[in-house]
Amino acid sequence: MPELTRPSRSLSVFALAGALTLTACGSEGVGSDVGADGGSGGTRTVEGANGSVEIPDSPERIAVLWRPTLAALTLLGHDAVATMGTPGEADQGLAPFLPEDADGAELTLVTSSPVEDDVNIEELANAAPDLIIGVSTPNGTQAQMVDHLEAIAPTVLVEWEGTGSWRGHLEEVARILDAQDGAQEAVASYDAAIERARTDLAGAGVDPAGTELSLVRLQSDTEIRLETPESFPGQIVADLGFARPDTQVEGGGDTDFIPHSYEDLERADGDAVFVLAGSGYPDAPTTFSGGLWANLGAVENERVYRVDHDFWGSANYHGAHRIIEDVTAALTGGADPAV
Repeated sequence: MPELTRPSRSLSVFALAGALTLTACGSEGVGSDVGADGGSGGTRTVEGANGSVEIPDSPERIAVLWRPTLAALTLLGHDAVATMGTPGEADQGLAPFLPEDADGAELTLVTSSPVEDDVNIEELANAAPDLIIGVSTPNGTQAQMVDHLEAIAPTVLVEWEGTGSWRGHLEEVARILDAQDGAQEAVASYDAAIERARTDLAGAGVDPAGTELSLVRLQSDTEIRLETPESFPGQIVADLGFARPDTQVEGGGDTDFIPHSYEDLERADGDAVFVLAGSGYPDAPTTFSGGLWANLGAVENERVYRVDHDFWGSANYHGAHRIIEDVTAALTGGADPAV
């Protein structure tokens, strides 16, 4: 799952005051022909996880409170007036959720982290959105603050049940924005990228069905996580047709990964190994030829590749294209092994 979650915390009195003073202007126009920008414009009703919501016919200032929603928004040709992110990180942690030519540093953040309930209500109100698209997860923390969000602008919550929601999430955002054609184009672009990659792999003599790809996330200096076919990168390599090692087929409990200590590193072996390390573990190694890694056949065969987990774990179509590109480059000789 690309976003962290935690139990809901109380919003500050100052932030709530900022929201409540905007109740009148934030709700003006709902159910009328007056747009949020004061101009003329109709409204329509859409269904969200929080019920029926009347929104502007053509919203122009959209705030999103989930990073995969930002990805969906940009795929559909819209900009965000406010979003989740991580101040201080490169591109504010938003590069995996944006087109390659977009600059995440230019976006307005209304949060200090990607955590679900870490929403600065005052900053969100200052962004003056005419539509807010939030998220409804099993934790439900944004659902608990929806009254405060609706005091700023019409708010639609979209269901997110885990990593597997990434495909349907785009379709749900497209439905809200009446942009189904854009969603179909994005899906078609992804399908075409999969077919091109299959052709390139075949041209390089790679048989995906006969090649076991191991996906190993470096979680910390004491834990690795083997990504299962249910994980986001696991779904993409499955679409490419790759086999997976028997040790990585089923997760534990409700997770889409299998946690291990480094003593179990032999379970990470495969015909090729992709090592996922990202901003959550900045001290992760960059090469894998010594220590316990030396026991892996993929290391001996120089078939270990380091990739960016920030993209590989982002659960959106932008990230999916990055995975396709990384796998194809590695297995066709376009990327150097990390040994």
